Amino acid sequence: MGADPVGYAVLDLETTGLRPSRHRVVEIGVVHLAPSGRFTGQWCTLLDPGRDLGPRSVHGLTAADVRDAPAFGDIAGTLTGLLRGRVPVAHNLRFDLAFLRREFDRLGAALPRLDRIGVCTMAEAARLLAYAPRSLAACCAAAGVRLERRHDALADARATAGLLQYYLDVTAPAPPWRGRLTEAAKVRWPAVPGTAPPRARPGAARHGSGAGDR
Repeated sequence: MGADPVGYAVLDLETTGLRPSRHRVVEIGVVHLAPSGRFTGQWCTLLDPGRDLGPRSVHGLTAADVRDAPAFGDIAGTLTGLLRGRVPVAHNLRFDLAFLRREFDRLGAALPRLDRIGVCTMAEAARLLAYAPRSLAACCAAAGVRLERRHDALADARATAGLLQYYLDVTAPAPPWRGRLTEAAKVRWPAVPGTAPPRARPGAARHGSGAGDR
């Protein structure tokens, strides 16, 4: 992943359902962008949710796909390192943070209040995109950003990163959330174990290298 000490961590989660109290995360994708919007790295893993996967139409995964995947606790340390010091970004950030908060709760660790420093590309669409579309696909279409494959955590994270790059361009030289880069560096994260190797989604090799370089 990128060596820049500050920047953005763009994330996307695929889940077994819509309720953090009942459902689990089954895939996480993270894309790193420098403060300028330059792509610096990406990471993704499937997760064994410890329960049924729910409707396959939601995420396209089968039980066989996650059979040897790590549990959330097995990669929690790696994920913390990927998010630490960075502004979290997601399309519907509240949804993703609710699931992450619940997963950290299950480990007996408290997720920091990332909603205070995060950027939600869906919310920002209301002022930065014509007609204020809400879905990731509609926002990407309006901004001219490529969306490779829907409901694939890494593909969606890369598309969200491209959307953030578009927002950075239209708000340059001073995006309204610029001060959050400094605030993110001050956030205290819990020390959690878990650095197991990631497990790739079937067909992941077909994806490109990520968001556009800057």
